[in-house]
Amino acid sequence: MILPFALLAGLLVVAINCELLPALPGAGTATALLATGPLLLVPAVLAWISLAAIRRELVHGRAGLVPARALLRLSAMATPIAVHALYAFGAYGDWVDWLAWDSHLGRIVLSTLPVFLAELPRLVTSTLAATACEIRQELGTGRVIDRHLLPRAHDIVGFVRMKVGGFLLVAMPLLLLGAALDLLQQNRELYVFVLATSPGVTLGAFAFLAIAVVVLPFWFRIAFAVQPLPEPPGNALRATAQALGFAPHRLYLLPTGMRALNAMLVGPLPVGRCLCLTDGLVRELDADSLAGVVAHEVGHAKMGHPALLIALVVVVPLALLVPLRLVNIESVGMEVQALFAVASVVGALWLVRTIAHRFEHEADVASVRALGSGPCSRALMVVSRLATPVPRGWFGRTFTLHPDEASRWQVMRRYENEPTFRATFEARGRRLRRAIGGVLVLALGVGAWASSEDWPYEQVVWRLHSGDHKEALQAFDALGAVPARWSDAWKGLQEELTVVQALAPMTVEWSAAQAALGHTAEARGQDVLLAAGPAAARPWFSMALGASSEPSELLRAMHAYCEAAADGDAVRMEAIRAIVSRIGVPTKLAAVFAP
Repeated sequence: MILPFALLAGLLVVAINCELLPALPGAGTATALLATGPLLLVPAVLAWISLAAIRRELVHGRAGLVPARALLRLSAMATPIAVHALYAFGAYGDWVDWLAWDSHLGRIVLSTLPVFLAELPRLVTSTLAATACEIRQELGTGRVIDRHLLPRAHDIVGFVRMKVGGFLLVAMPLLLLGAALDLLQQNRELYVFVLATSPGVTLGAFAFLAIAVVVLPFWFRIAFAVQPLPEPPGNALRATAQALGFAPHRLYLLPTGMRALNAMLVGPLPVGRCLCLTDGLVRELDADSLAGVVAHEVGHAKMGHPALLIALVVVVPLALLVPLRLVNIESVGMEVQALFAVASVVGALWLVRTIAHRFEHEADVASVRALGSGPCSRALMVVSRLATPVPRGWFGRTFTLHPDEASRWQVMRRYENEPTFRATFEARGRRLRRAIGGVLVLALGVGAWASSEDWPYEQVVWRLHSGDHKEALQAFDALGAVPARWSDAWKGLQEELTVVQALAPMTVEWSAAQAALGHTAEARGQDVLLAAGPAAARPWFSMALGASSEPSELLRAMHAYCEAAADGDAVRMEAIRAIVSRIGVPTKLAAVFAP
């Protein structure tokens, strides 16, 4: 499948702007939004220019100053750039905060909307341009064609539909996460436990992963509009799947406009799992070769490859996040941190590549056990001949998750004909599974131990922000010195506990705490701001903000002003002072925010 690169890059830019470069509260204005919003049309315009250029070159033989393919790539890169401009110069993040403050689903939808608004208009035009560029490559330089032979929109409907499916597939976990968090928010105690404590984050991530992998195969069918397999070879392939122990009604045709030669097993768990063959594959392979492909994909399922990969690539890293925090890597130099990050990424890529290669060989072997080496070998030969070959250079050999065809043919032949090789191959598979199981158990055990080490301190955070102020204060008083890794967070926690000690020390549930803090914390914060300065007022505005389901623009701005003061960021303070002056400075605070 083709990953929507521009869409993913745009979503990454959204994440960076929301988490690392948040907009100033109150900075969003209609003027700034109207000035930067039209930039979202730039990717589509560049794609249209690319299409016009390649059409002119194909019909008249005149190449433009900038190659059409370069313009097409530029249109893809324009999406993340336009989205960043909208956030950085249009203060779009402030609009998101204002419109969807208390809804995670609303935040996710509004935050990612600009990316989809930039990419959807570009979809058809860029696909037409890419198709025309492929025609130019096949024709060679200098040759021309008649205008009526140029690709039209109806020629790429299937391919565009597949790309839309990719968009929908990317959107699924985002929407699912937002809906899950909004549902979780109905129980404040559970909500804070999941978002603010190490065991809660880990268990919540595991629960979300389980839900996502169950929903995935059902959503995939909708996203890509899969169809029943055509006749022939539908009945024969369903019979093959049934003979191999796979539900025959879960075999589908994946329409791609004849642009893809692929087969895929969708669903890491048996629940809802389906097997999809692309229309291009069904058209090009004979019945026996297709049976070999089905046996290969069923082999992935029977050997548990998707679940094993998720356990190793997702579950183990999640379990080790808390132990990694105990190491306190932030205390070492940036060079060491960078070296550790690079080594971790390289090691993870090497491990995934090695195991993915092994699993492909195991699936090939499963096909050999079921049907002999002939069908899968023929399918591999046809696909390798028709599809774009895997580059043989160092980069291609290193980063492909599939072994080269010669290696796969050799393994299938030797497994079929050499008993000694067969026994060795199966023994290695058993050792690999024992190793993965051992790593998983060890990671979960170390993660549980690390969570228990931090739990006495995290319990105070949990109780405080879930409204049980009485228990939070008692737990805090029972603790002694805190570890160095908690020193910065503990200072802020002490300040917030001072606020609840003054305003609501005896509450035991969220609604009572919310009512006791509310406007009272904001009013006291203004008094502290006047008497002791913005850094001292920060915890008062922070607690007021946390207790409000619809905070005013002024409250958000004052909190940001105090945060900037606590961080020593004079430039940000001055920018927020100007925003507060525009919003309307309360008479009481005229001396603080007056120009």
